[in-house]
Amino acid sequence: MLRTLPLLLLTLLLACSPAAKTFTPPEDMPFLHVVHTPGQLPYIADAYGRQVILRGVNSEGLEDEAWRSDALKKPMYYPTDPAAYLGKCPANSNEVAAPLCEVDAGKGRYAQSTADGSQNDFAQMRARGLNFIRLALSWSQLEAEPGNYQTPYLEQVAQVVSWAKEQGVYVLLDMHQDQYSRSIQADPAHPCAQGTDPAGGFDGAPAWAVLADGKPSCAALGQSVLNAAVSAAFDNFWKNSPVAVAQGAAPGTGLQDHWIGAMAALAKRFKDEPAVIGYEIINEPQPGSFAAYDVSDNYLFPFYAHTIQALTGVRDGLPDCAALPAAATCAYPDLGIHDTNHLVFFEPIALRNLIDFSPQDSKPFSTYPNLVFAPHTYSHVFTIDSSFLGFNAGNSPYPPSYDYAYATAASEAIALDTAVFVTEFGGGSGDDAIVLAGETRAQEHWGIGAALWTWKSNCSLDPTAVCNGAWAYFETAPSGPGPQPQNGPPVPSRERYMVRIVPRATNGQLVDYAYDPQARAFALHATQGAATDVGDKAHETVVWIAADVTGAVAVSGSAVLDEVQVLPDGNKLAWIAPTGSAAYTVTVGDAAALDAQLTAAPPRQPISTATATAAFKKFVLDLQNSPDSALATKAVLVQGIVEDVLKIAW
Repeated sequence: MLRTLPLLLLTLLLACSPAAKTFTPPEDMPFLHVVHTPGQLPYIADAYGRQVILRGVNSEGLEDEAWRSDALKKPMYYPTDPAAYLGKCPANSNEVAAPLCEVDAGKGRYAQSTADGSQNDFAQMRARGLNFIRLALSWSQLEAEPGNYQTPYLEQVAQVVSWAKEQGVYVLLDMHQDQYSRSIQADPAHPCAQGTDPAGGFDGAPAWAVLADGKPSCAALGQSVLNAAVSAAFDNFWKNSPVAVAQGAAPGTGLQDHWIGAMAALAKRFKDEPAVIGYEIINEPQPGSFAAYDVSDNYLFPFYAHTIQALTGVRDGLPDCAALPAAATCAYPDLGIHDTNHLVFFEPIALRNLIDFSPQDSKPFSTYPNLVFAPHTYSHVFTIDSSFLGFNAGNSPYPPSYDYAYATAASEAIALDTAVFVTEFGGGSGDDAIVLAGETRAQEHWGIGAALWTWKSNCSLDPTAVCNGAWAYFETAPSGPGPQPQNGPPVPSRERYMVRIVPRATNGQLVDYAYDPQARAFALHATQGAATDVGDKAHETVVWIAADVTGAVAVSGSAVLDEVQVLPDGNKLAWIAPTGSAAYTVTVGDAAALDAQLTAAPPRQPISTATATAAFKKFVLDLQNSPDSALATKAVLVQGIVEDVLKIAW
């Protein structure tokens, strides 16, 4: 981490401050839940009702992803045997993403090295104030053999969870897929038709679960979401088409039955583990050949409801389904797990990534209270202005702001009556000063947690390539060619924007907060909190502060500063006790400008799907009148794609 004072000197200075006290070991990680207030955005809270802000990263370290040199014919690159990671780490390879390791596991939270090259991923996350990881898992490993979920892969997941727990990092178990399966690849013997290009899947389903109806793995207009084979595979998934394989321990013979069985295996293994924050049902689901609204109403949301019923036992007052697929008028058979300790995360259809709002009818589909809406926000990265029209983060007129994707997500979550957490955001590290700066400020304004894609990454098989486009948070800075080390120094811009002062838990409503990474200053505004005795840390507001921040903590309004604890790694926790009579403010450093910014900021205004749809249509229609003929032509194509795929009428 970047530091402005030697750690020893900084620790001594803080120890001499009247507000600084010695570190008290934290309690065990509690289960979290969702708080619902009519008409307001629900939020994730701890056992004491404090709003919890989770900030972290994604990891592909356990993902069965396509090898860059041969996507089809090779097995998962890194071993799944937990013994292969005891005190060591497999050698990194640019074939796939970097492995996930904790070579000093078991030594204690603050006794593990966080130095570059230490191969202690979770200790390094904790030292940078990150308290969340979205762990991408693969159906192809959980159920490599049909109906058999009892594999060493589950124990490897448990090993990673134990590493995270030791460092106080929550783990989201993410059933990941990208383009359905890496078993979907173009066939060189059958060239793609004119207007389409060879394309393939990256991870997800095992080969036996790919029902592509003989369609070619070719993408129209170079857009991966227009891949015919992937579209057919998703069609069969949404229809829960039966698979001609052994049923085994799966709860049924259809594709969704096998998927739900894999998730049930996770829930059975981690039902009582609080370090697992919850489960994410599926990553970036695609519509197949269905219209966006049709697939959400009639397939996606019922699939989510059935999965939730299977894992939690919350039946929604409905009779059992005789067979799937089925509308939300019946419930999935009770699998006897009854895991009601965990949050369940669910995504909109992946087309949201292109337009920054969800083309869906947002309404509740389950009575389970601990649900979290989990969109991805890739404004000016994957949105259609950048991915198809040729704009970039510095010159794009749409989406109009980084705040926009969060305002639409808030509207959707309120309608769904769920909390919201952004499970992916980011972009190329060369745009961090624009993209990460904008994304992190929007997250603060809306009080929404988020996870950067991705913790570590590899760039290319080419030994002469320079990784200028590295997405990695923790990886070699873009300065040299060749294979990257397993755990090199962070990209400086990632360090700058990801290591932030953040309120870990807030007593009272978190109205707004902001951090200035250049000034190392912070300001927080909260409404009246419940009156709390000084020293009652279970109910106090707690703010995490990085070791290199030297500014003083100040509290005004209806709260008092309890203490600033210096942790063994030099980072700090500021504890604030609300007095319960009015709103309060917390600042760190010279935060006058930030405080004024928060005071002057208008209240958060959710943006409805109808409003967002109208704005998007206007953007596309305006471009069709552009004096730039190439741009105007592309805008006409965009309208055609939107009408065909989203079925949005113009």
